[in-house]
Amino acid sequence: MRIIHCADLHLDSRMTGLPGNEKAKERRAELLNNFTRLVGYARDHGVNAVLIAGDLFDTGRVSVTARRAVKAAIEQAGEIRFFYLRGNHDRDGFLAGSEAVPDNLYTFADTWTGYNIGRSVTVTGAELSTDNAAMLYNSLVLSADRFNIVTLHGQESKARQGDRTVTVALPSLRQKGIDYLALGHIHEYREAPLDERGVYCYPGCLEGRGYDEEGEHGFVLLDIDEDTHKSTRTFVPFALRRITGVNVDVSDCISNVDIVTRIIDTVPFQPRNYMKINLVGDMSVERDDISTEYILSCIGDRAYHVKVRDMTGLKVNYDDYLYEESLKGEFVRLVRARTDLDEEEKAAVIRYGFEAVSGGDLDL
Repeated sequence: MRIIHCADLHLDSRMTGLPGNEKAKERRAELLNNFTRLVGYARDHGVNAVLIAGDLFDTGRVSVTARRAVKAAIEQAGEIRFFYLRGNHDRDGFLAGSEAVPDNLYTFADTWTGYNIGRSVTVTGAELSTDNAAMLYNSLVLSADRFNIVTLHGQESKARQGDRTVTVALPSLRQKGIDYLALGHIHEYREAPLDERGVYCYPGCLEGRGYDEEGEHGFVLLDIDEDTHKSTRTFVPFALRRITGVNVDVSDCISNVDIVTRIIDTVPFQPRNYMKINLVGDMSVERDDISTEYILSCIGDRAYHVKVRDMTGLKVNYDDYLYEESLKGEFVRLVRARTDLDEEEKAAVIRYGFEAVSGGDLDL
């Protein structure tokens, strides 16, 4: 049996990180098209079921276009079962329209719902919340002689702080007979052992939407031997566009023209992809002020979208200013005279002061 595990498609996303309404509309259409492509892949590769582990949509107000396109793609693949578990971004909008719910679309509730597929595979899931978490973990009962897939949407305990999404208590799911814990919410592919029997997996988002989502994105293809219950898992890159970040050392550049030349000579631009360029290195105090606007005007058409970030510092021998009759010279003398700072701390204070005078960003 073959099952696709995907999550976090975020259809109908506003794409606020893109300039101009037209490009945002284009990306929304591409995200929707990627779901259709996913269904086409499933049909072409003999997939029996598609498991969507939350955040199929980005908002509760699902557009008519997105709702009808998703339903049509599911209906047209009537030989495939689709299991849709709502995430923290999903609401009732997708299923509340006038169109009938496709016969091959199965959903979950706030208590455990299980579906048997094939000869020996069971898909069980529940919509996790702070109100039902404790009850869910205690009430999960699985048959030990079946291949058990359990799906939830939430962050694992090691996820980034500040995220208010419900945490999936992995310790409470151990020794429950789970073979594959299909999770959603983390936007990067991640897999690790759950216990001696099973693994847990985040497939990541199907398509990166911003510069905090670099790298490959796609879904997991799960192949299950229904006789032995052995399984293999393959991450399948599937994004239409890739988001890449690269550091460009501009230490020896003096002008913005030099920086543009360095970027063009070193950055592997690809017209379909996003490119984030971090300007790094300690530059001479004699350099021109860095203009990211000018740099973007020279290279912005070399990729689908380009972002330039100035992360440079200043390269200077502060002692050269020790006897200079200037504001910088007086600042250096004052800091050098401090007895409560060691030499490393004095150098740091001087650097921050020079960067502030030069109008640079302080990397504190």
